[in-house]
Amino acid sequence: MSLNNVSFVLGQGGLGRPLPGQDYISGLAFYGSTLPSGFSASNRIKQFFSVQDAIAAGITNNYSDETQATGSFLVTAAGSPNDSVTLNVAEPNGTVSLGTYNKLSSDTTPTLVATSIAAVINAGTQTHGYKATASTATVTITARKGLGIFLNSGTPLTATYSTSATLAGTLTQFTGGIASVFATWNYHISEYFRLQPQGNLYVGIFPIPTPYTFVEITTMQNFANGAIRQIGVFKDSTSAFSSGDLTTIHNVCQANVTAHKELVALYGADISGTPDVSTLTNLSTLSAYLVSAVISQDGTGLGNSLFQATGKSITTLGALLGAVASAKVSQSIAWVANFNISNGYECDNIAFANGVQFSNASVTDSLLTTLQNYRYIFLRKFVGVAGSYFNENSTAIATTSDYAYIADNRTIQKATRNIYANLVSALNSPINLNSDGTLSDEAVAYFQGLAETPLIQMVRDGELSGSNVSINTTQNILSTGLLIINVNLVQIATGRNIQVNIGYSVTI
Repeated sequence: MSLNNVSFVLGQGGLGRPLPGQDYISGLAFYGSTLPSGFSASNRIKQFFSVQDAIAAGITNNYSDETQATGSFLVTAAGSPNDSVTLNVAEPNGTVSLGTYNKLSSDTTPTLVATSIAAVINAGTQTHGYKATASTATVTITARKGLGIFLNSGTPLTATYSTSATLAGTLTQFTGGIASVFATWNYHISEYFRLQPQGNLYVGIFPIPTPYTFVEITTMQNFANGAIRQIGVFKDSTSAFSSGDLTTIHNVCQANVTAHKELVALYGADISGTPDVSTLTNLSTLSAYLVSAVISQDGTGLGNSLFQATGKSITTLGALLGAVASAKVSQSIAWVANFNISNGYECDNIAFANGVQFSNASVTDSLLTTLQNYRYIFLRKFVGVAGSYFNENSTAIATTSDYAYIADNRTIQKATRNIYANLVSALNSPINLNSDGTLSDEAVAYFQGLAETPLIQMVRDGELSGSNVSINTTQNILSTGLLIINVNLVQIATGRNIQVNIGYSVTI
């Protein structure tokens, strides 16, 4: 055993020093009727480099915009000495005791008993978070922050009396709870920066549209001067997941690609009303390859608490966006060695975004295979391996497409973006021809060099396996004014399955 000592482990990422390139620059689009303090109707987009930046702009996790539910206990009989009553509240993670009132000889009326019960509850506020006030014989109880709508249904408030007690009361269950919207937005921003600590995140908050057209993606991309490479779209929970949204989002992204503002989109929406996820739409029938749909959710951590508080899907959109932003454009965010999405607490126990835990007997390998074939992204576990991992980096198109995966699109978008940056300066430039009208060697070399340079760098960076640029020297540029350059890319392969042939042998 070594000598006792005080040791230090140096952290990384706290300074927020920028990463090279721009592949990690991301966006998150939210929809809501209430704006945080740092936003306004004329100032709906902010750029954040940390969670602290978001909090400073009013996207807090202190539930300041929550309406806490209230319930009550009406004392109908003051009772006798040695009587007692314990008030309990059933919360998502277990029952919480608000305290036990033991009958005081001085509490001779229901009003005095109510005052003492309120005092007992308030004495424990630091522990359980509930507060109480007494008015005549009624104890009004205000729920702790963070429970949102959870206490609004059922009979979570209960009273347990001592044996033979004559002290009595009437319970009124909690009502009026409204969940915090800011806390959910803060969660996704926090998850993004947890997975990409050096991130660069544009956050936009927009009015809830009818219908959704997702033009806000373009609004944000224009605000960022085309710098956003991947954007998460968190649909307001007043309307549910729709496969039609994916096509609409794809079309918006495609328009941006055409305008040389390439990006891909990630979509998270409410599936709380879909108890059986196998009934979700098969996305492989779509042609929306620029967008992916995530349907997983934290099972027992903060994500689950927000799900219980809102009654709507939270998803793992922020974590997915962070994983994509931290990956090379050629990498799958399902790479087990590099993309553990759990930190030992958040996303360690996993669920679908309808609240069904993966430990539920209904979640079978057959179901997971179906959902993967349907092209959804969700978290999964591996036997004997700690952590949680995304199943794939699928997009909403058939697996036979060249653009069936996020990495396919990010890779070719980086190539086209960089080739464009090199070639745009050559627009309307003179092109020397040979006497027979064919392209001169100098012209071919010049344009090949412009197109090849960024591709060579991508090969060096491990984002491509190889590339080839060719130009047909016999094309008739004099007549058409069009120069055609052919570019072929060889991708980095992804080992989606590994097969091991194993058996016994007489000799080795």
